[in-house]
Amino acid sequence: MSAKKLSTGAKATIVVVFTVIFMLVVAELGLRSLQALGIGEKTFALLGQARPPMDTKDGAGMYYMHPYNAYRLKPGYERGITERINSLGFRGEEIEKDKPEDTYRIVVMGGSTTFAVYLPWNESAPYFMQEDLRNRFQTDNIEVINGGLTGSTTAETLHRLLSQVLEIDPDMVVIYHGYNDLFPRVFDNYESDYYHFRNSDPTNPPGLTRFMLYRLFLRVFSPSAFHENYNLANKVWRTGNLPPTDTQRTLNYLSSDASAFELNLEAAIQVLQARGIQPVLASFAINPDVWHWNDYIPMYLWELGIAEHNEVISELAERHNVPLVPFLESTMGWPGLFNDSIHMTNYGNKYKAMVFDDTIVPYVEEALGSKAGIGERVDPKAPYETTRLYKRFGNKFRPKDEPPAEKAAAPAESSAE
Repeated sequence: MSAKKLSTGAKATIVVVFTVIFMLVVAELGLRSLQALGIGEKTFALLGQARPPMDTKDGAGMYYMHPYNAYRLKPGYERGITERINSLGFRGEEIEKDKPEDTYRIVVMGGSTTFAVYLPWNESAPYFMQEDLRNRFQTDNIEVINGGLTGSTTAETLHRLLSQVLEIDPDMVVIYHGYNDLFPRVFDNYESDYYHFRNSDPTNPPGLTRFMLYRLFLRVFSPSAFHENYNLANKVWRTGNLPPTDTQRTLNYLSSDASAFELNLEAAIQVLQARGIQPVLASFAINPDVWHWNDYIPMYLWELGIAEHNEVISELAERHNVPLVPFLESTMGWPGLFNDSIHMTNYGNKYKAMVFDDTIVPYVEEALGSKAGIGERVDPKAPYETTRLYKRFGNKFRPKDEPPAEKAAAPAESSAE
């Protein structure tokens, strides 16, 4: 009798399981059919594809794998009013590939601190640099292009300089690096070409995100999964080479050096100078007293590593007679400029633009044959309440000499980054 009951229960379970599977298959096919017929285009655009594969240069997602440059931004990608990648693969407004006559063109290259992660496309330092320079010179014939790529090292910047930036004929290239080249140094099996660090599998890991029903589930219950930078590291890092402990990561760092960082930057400088393009370097800003946005690199290595890179940057600037923007020095003591220990707020990027422009204006004046005005001055003492630090941590990182503007608790922040 019990065997018969078990058999009946098993049959019922099988029927339920196959019914559910059948319904899911029908729903998935139905969604795909509606999309193929062009029904509900806005809905499917919103649904998008969380963690999309990176094996195509168009379609869902902001990044695609590049055969010589690890990964790049997808030309023409947009997300609402906050994200815009132009047809040439740079963040920001459309520009002509062939530089217009009488235009002075500047490209600013770097990682997420140049790209301005956390902020809309029109709140980056390059965007504010263009506004400031046009105001100082009273002309629209100055372009500043955002050549930042989130997560990129000097290796990607060198390759992108050769294959993406030179073809748009810049008059000046500003390079702002100092942090991302620390990542390869904490990974196992260090190699100076970063082979041990960079991943090359464009479909890792799409997984269940291939299915519309799963993406619908994520859209409802985990909207942050659709952020462009979500899980980027797992796609472009060889995560199997990242040691599990801070001790091993520190030992890896100490057994390597900054020679690859130096060689990549020096090669970029030499290429630019050989082509008559003005290179500019900048010291990399860090505020070690505030929140570090990741723990892949042990906290005590952040300041040490960036200081080592800044020493290289200073030596290269002197060796090759390259202008050096004293950005680190200009930000000391002003946590209100930072969203975290290295990324700027909107206000911080306005200040960054002013400091960068103060350094490069003499070179632009010489090229244009005209004098610049002073421009708008930006006080580094930004209101602490405007920072992401305040939104996330309240008054924890508030400067001791700045009294709270309000006693109310800080608002909770979204987990999407």
